[in-house]
Amino acid sequence: MTRKHLALAWTLFLAMLLYSGMAAALEPCHLPHFPERVECGTLQVPEDRAKPAGRSITIHFARLKATAKPPASDPLLVLAGGPGQAAMDYGPLLASAFREARKRRDILLVDQRGTGRSTPLRCPMPEEAIARGDTAAVQASLRACLAGLDADPRHFHTEAALADFEDLRRALGYRQFSLWGGSYGTRTALLYARRYPGSVRGMVLDSVAPPNARILLSSRHAQAALERLLADCAADQGCARAFPNLARELDAVLALPALGQHQAEAVPQLLRGAMYSAQHASVLPFAIHAAANGRPQPLLALYDALAGWSLEGMTFGQTLSVLCAEEAPFLDAAAMRRDAAGSRFGEAYARGWRDWCAVWPAARPDAALTRAVVSDVPTLLLAGGLDPVTPPENAHLAARTLRHSRVLVAAGAGHTFSGAGCAPRLIAAFLEHADPAAVDGACLAAIRRPPFVLADGQPTL
Repeated sequence: MTRKHLALAWTLFLAMLLYSGMAAALEPCHLPHFPERVECGTLQVPEDRAKPAGRSITIHFARLKATAKPPASDPLLVLAGGPGQAAMDYGPLLASAFREARKRRDILLVDQRGTGRSTPLRCPMPEEAIARGDTAAVQASLRACLAGLDADPRHFHTEAALADFEDLRRALGYRQFSLWGGSYGTRTALLYARRYPGSVRGMVLDSVAPPNARILLSSRHAQAALERLLADCAADQGCARAFPNLARELDAVLALPALGQHQAEAVPQLLRGAMYSAQHASVLPFAIHAAANGRPQPLLALYDALAGWSLEGMTFGQTLSVLCAEEAPFLDAAAMRRDAAGSRFGEAYARGWRDWCAVWPAARPDAALTRAVVSDVPTLLLAGGLDPVTPPENAHLAARTLRHSRVLVAAGAGHTFSGAGCAPRLIAAFLEHADPAAVDGACLAAIRRPPFVLADGQPTL
């Protein structure tokens, strides 16, 4: 054996020791909102992928063992949304969306770099400044947070995370992953399949955000969801009787100079957020009616409930590191105007993120990240007909270049619905054979918009 071959063999041997030692270090643990004991582990990766010998960060992950023995060879890697959500906080989804899939395969939850337990880029979201539309105050808050971060936000982008996931696959000894992504996690899944095609057996993409669509340009999608809400209320006997002037009342609310601390330009965003969830959207007609008649409390309470969930589940600094590298640089004024045309939601949402990104250090924009993913990986794409941000057209856009794919639409579902109705069974059925054509999605028609809330005291959230 030559010296070169000996060195290579020694390197491979050390790598095997490293990976097997990491895998053996898995320890029992518990996850939030999930009663069972699972396994947790860590993986050391370079903070700057271009400098592998430099500073390292710790990636935290959890594994739920399949109930079958032996399990399928490909675990399901769950890719969280946001960006900024931590997958290890997905306890509720484990008991709903993945309950069927887990019968045959392990489930892996990885806190993506910058989120959860994996060197989180924790920055408080300056809610009051955002509500006032005070860009200078938001930027000042971000600068203050940056001064205290023990991490370089420029290295907490999607491309670096893809390499982290691939290192974990090798470390745990899996030949391939199956992937589930929700919202931004669908983009992560698509980019991972493009970068490491041999590492992916199949993908389930719920509420698709393909890289060739700008997720910050969603005003026209939100407008379509709002019009559908008004039409559905008008077609519902109880809702139409309770709120016969809902469209005019909506106009009155949107004409208000402020609603609580939310200035006029921020008021439409209260509606946008509520429409993500079909359950929350069912409260909107009542909340709009109340606000138009001098009682803003239901609409503000709805926002507070949503904001509380968002702030608890998101790592705002990581959200910025991704969006400021991969979305904001590709927002031009003309595209923002086109998106806002004819919409009640305007340009404020996209413009706000672009303004905040002006002070946030982010990776250099890479136009390759905005190109459609061309892939032969078997893919099942799920889309909710009520989704105000990633509607079915996004799924069809992604499917154009996914040669072995199928789009299933649940007309009565909102944003990310893998845990609803028959969706868990469909996900498991697809993962069994990785054949999207064999999945019968007719049962998704049973997922319907929840009954509208018509008065105080009814069950809501």
